[in-house]
Amino acid sequence: MPKLTEDLEKTLIAEADFRGVQHSYLASRESDCAEVKRILAELSASNPGKNTIERDAWITMQRVDNKELNNAILKQREVAFLIEDYRIKVEIAKKKLENSKTVIALRTAQISFLGE
Repeated sequence: MPKLTEDLEKTLIAEADFRGVQHSYLASRESDCAEVKRILAELSASNPGKNTIERDAWITMQRVDNKELNNAILKQREVAFLIEDYRIKVEIAKKKLENSKTVIALRTAQISFLGE
């Protein structure tokens, strides 16, 4: 039981540390991370375009053509994948701990029953 609790604690700490280090690459599923938004803002300022449609098209093309932006997008995806991996590890550790508690409760009930 203490080993399982320690494993869960270590996984939670590792996830928090990872989130802290990679904070600029954390994003929601529907939006870009802060680093990608920063690069997009710089690109947008450097090429205002003639109209909104042209500027938006150019920015969309930069997601592939601009190496720095492309690398930031790839890093954002990698960080999202690793965060999900940590979430899964935390859930597994919680389930193992929960299952151990259930087994201990069952054994305690069995001992109590047999002791009567």
